[in-house]
Amino acid sequence: MPFTTRVARPSDAEALSHVAGQTFALASPPDSAAQALQEYIDTRLQPEHFVLHLLNPRKRLRVLEHLGKVVGYSLVDSAPGSLGIAEADGVPELSRCYVLPEHHGLGGAQLLLDDTLAPVRGGIRLTVNEQNTRAIRFYQRNGFSKVGEAVFECGPERHRDWVMVARR
Repeated sequence: MPFTTRVARPSDAEALSHVAGQTFALASPPDSAAQALQEYIDTRLQPEHFVLHLLNPRKRLRVLEHLGKVVGYSLVDSAPGSLGIAEADGVPELSRCYVLPEHHGLGGAQLLLDDTLAPVRGGIRLTVNEQNTRAIRFYQRNGFSKVGEAVFECGPERHRDWVMVARR
């Protein structure tokens, strides 16, 4: 299956929102309330939110395509806020890296991550839900290790995330 990546464009906003809506629950704890997940999608993952990311010079959005269709995306913030964890503060953050489930295990996520991280020098951090063992294993295989924990607020819910860092 031929996958390609490229820098996202404003015309991708609708497709990015679709992928985000289809994948956000996969990155959340399985017992998350559907209403909390939908609230997050409605207030953070709509096309206009992706346009704002694209207009922000601190952020880099990349898409994963399969046969010309957007099936995944990544977002790097070059100046994220502090987490209060020395190893994770002051480095860029891979704040999103999602691929539609029907493309899992086919090499697309690895290509997306490789191309997203290629320009990164020094460290990069990410947060991943502590129950998302598939993603944790993927990131560990790619040189990320746990340096602490953070809380992710999803509507009224508070999820515990691992903070992971890789040195490049």
